[in-house]
Amino acid sequence: MQTAENSRSPGPCPLCNSSEVGVLFSIKIHSSPTFLVRCKACDLAWTHPRPDRRILGVSHASGYYGGQTNKFIPLVQKLREGFTKARARSTLSLIPQRIRTPRILDMGCAEGRMLKAFLGLGCRCWGVEHPSYPSRRFLHRDRITYLTGDIQTLPLQEASFDLIFLWHVLEHLEDPDKAMDRLCELLTPEGVLVLAVPNFKSLEAKGFKQAWFHLDIPWHIFHFSEQSLSHLAKKHGLHLIEKSTLCMEQGPYGLLQSLLNVMGWPRNELYEAFKGNLKPGRALPVVAQLLMSIGVVVPASLSSLFISYTGKGSILRCVFTKAGP
Repeated sequence: MQTAENSRSPGPCPLCNSSEVGVLFSIKIHSSPTFLVRCKACDLAWTHPRPDRRILGVSHASGYYGGQTNKFIPLVQKLREGFTKARARSTLSLIPQRIRTPRILDMGCAEGRMLKAFLGLGCRCWGVEHPSYPSRRFLHRDRITYLTGDIQTLPLQEASFDLIFLWHVLEHLEDPDKAMDRLCELLTPEGVLVLAVPNFKSLEAKGFKQAWFHLDIPWHIFHFSEQSLSHLAKKHGLHLIEKSTLCMEQGPYGLLQSLLNVMGWPRNELYEAFKGNLKPGRALPVVAQLLMSIGVVVPASLSSLFISYTGKGSILRCVFTKAGP
């Protein structure tokens, strides 16, 4: 293992302030050496040095969110919508039934498809997004309140949300600790906070390392395990009531894309093609990758399902409350 000094000293852990920090491995992004470092005390890992937020802002608008009206091509977007509706129904069951009109905050809401599903279930909805997100994509702007900017400064009333939803958002934030503090202020005393992050202690993360699809550097600044997420939650007085590493929406595909990456294809090329970011002259290689993926989709899905039931799946989903079980 390399030492922290080899990576221009990442300093103490931003979560627990421990100085027991070591470098796990390096990965090359845009011709610049980037390192993954981990705190031995709380198990939080992070990308070092931090990505330039100005560069990310431009890239968010032009590439990260996809080149179409939606993030993905129509067929993939339709499949995601089915998963989104099912997730909204199951998540809403976590809220006490006596709350007739739940107030929902979706942090990192994208175009608002999750909020659209909650809207159809009789909820009042708010969404927060990055300032670079193309606002023309926001759905039902007459019925959903969309805000862009830093959650710390947005005009939201304390103790006003029954459910706060963070689906693959926490790993993108510059300061998850401060963000969690603010979100706990916004949550009602009996409110529920649902979040999902890539599981950095999953079998896939350990096996694929730099080739792991869900690593997603430079977009992912922090990389969470159950231990580090638990440390963050306890620090803010949250109690874990549900936990799972099963995600049929992203688990099997993440495994397929990781396999393609480790085989030597351009990193996440098939995924980028699904977003409409197909590079000139790469149509046939992408079709070849698609055919290979279709050929192994069943064993990949079964493998992802089995691994998830052992608690080592690639996506860590947790449900927290202030009140406890």
